[in-house]
Amino acid sequence: MVDGDWFEVRRFPHDVTLIREPHHGEDVKVYLIEGSRDVAILDTGTGTGDFPALVASLSDRRPRVLQTHAHWDHCHNLQLFPNAEVFLHEDELAYSRAPHPEDWATPVWTADILGRCRALTPLRDGDELEPGVRVMATPGHSPGSMSVLVETPDGLAGMVGDALPSRAAARILAPRLVFFDVDVARASARRIVETCRFIYPGHDRPFRVEHGAFVSLEAQRVTVLSPPTDDDGTVQAVIDPAPSDPGPVIVPSARVPRGTA
Repeated sequence: MVDGDWFEVRRFPHDVTLIREPHHGEDVKVYLIEGSRDVAILDTGTGTGDFPALVASLSDRRPRVLQTHAHWDHCHNLQLFPNAEVFLHEDELAYSRAPHPEDWATPVWTADILGRCRALTPLRDGDELEPGVRVMATPGHSPGSMSVLVETPDGLAGMVGDALPSRAAARILAPRLVFFDVDVARASARRIVETCRFIYPGHDRPFRVEHGAFVSLEAQRVTVLSPPTDDDGTVQAVIDPAPSDPGPVIVPSARVPRGTA
């Protein structure tokens, strides 16, 4: 399989390519960014399908892997790039070696996957990867979640992983799941919204921040099968463009605000 059977590929402005796994329940979004010499791979996905072949078909440049975090659904293909330089926030790397026993998104074998990387570079907040591309620490969802910021003529674009995984998460300024620290996760979500003009999330279509609203970068088509209708054929259905979100799900491995435990 390359892209036709398992992956969906979409091109976006600023030399960004979205790779989606629509047939997997997690519906992870992976991004390619064409650099001056390399192609940056923002996360590597769930480990299904021939991901390296897909990347090679989309870019002839040398791959560099930037892991926004080390959860299983974002790093399962990492071992398929044995010669690539891999970048990960230093706090995420340290945590992966001894994850919380109730953190089901960071299995104990994550450290083994990372240990097989021939060139693994730990990063910190503010590190510059190349001119116009830098790291912003956005922890909370996980201990070392990071976003990659790219300067564009239209504003700052952020590849944010699960620190802000969707537009719904942006509306409540919190990730859908919190594995590490609730307060820190909320602060990171706010930092992303206040910093980025364009947001490329880990589980949703890219969107932009516009006058306090979050607007999709592309039109989306929704097909409703057998909608309810009146006798005259009038469709009786309402699509809510801004569904409510009850707030983040706090995993037992996470720290919670004082007084709420």
